[in-house]
Amino acid sequence: MTLEFDGIEYGYDDRRLLTGIHIKCQTGKITALLGRNGTGKSTLLKIAFGAIRPDVASIRLDGHPLTRPAFSRGIVSYRPQETFVPGNLSLARILKLYQVSVDKVVSSFPELEQDLGLSHTQVSGGRLRLFEVLLVLFRHTPFCLLDEPFTGLSPLMVERLQEIIVTEKKDKGILISDHLFRQVMEIADDVYLLSNGNTFLIKEQEELTRRGYLV
Repeated sequence: MTLEFDGIEYGYDDRRLLTGIHIKCQTGKITALLGRNGTGKSTLLKIAFGAIRPDVASIRLDGHPLTRPAFSRGIVSYRPQETFVPGNLSLARILKLYQVSVDKVVSSFPELEQDLGLSHTQVSGGRLRLFEVLLVLFRHTPFCLLDEPFTGLSPLMVERLQEIIVTEKKDKGILISDHLFRQVMEIADDVYLLSNGNTFLIKEQEELTRRGYLV
């Protein structure tokens, strides 16, 4: 399956944040979205998910236009930058609501087992981020959007999470945006850079320097 969006235009207060966008995300692949702070990466992911309505957009699934937001059709799961799980429920209850296997989460990161009876307000920031990433990654949707999944995690957690993401791509298309670009590029099949409202398909790391992302 292929989720593709282009022609996206979005702005506010007379500022055009996104003007020339094209990204293709395919099942069986990990797609990276890189860019400096303020370039609109999180906004673009929210548009892809359907949480923000752009001024103009063409969003297609296998070449057919999506007439409803992707999330409403069960096509896309999304982990935003900010915490999104409800604070009054235990992590175990949240897994049940999302129809995600407790055994799969615990086998991936055994240290999370001791947190399952807690609410998110009782869990450390890094462990909560890890839990939310797995919650979204293990949902039964063909596409998964992850905003800053590695931020705040220990190097060992990042390495293990990379392995899990690579394993999960066999069943879905995964789009990742994170400032830890090296960790993202290590596992990405395709890399896009968002700069000055446009996306550029990156073929080699030197292009990131030429386009001003790396100094």
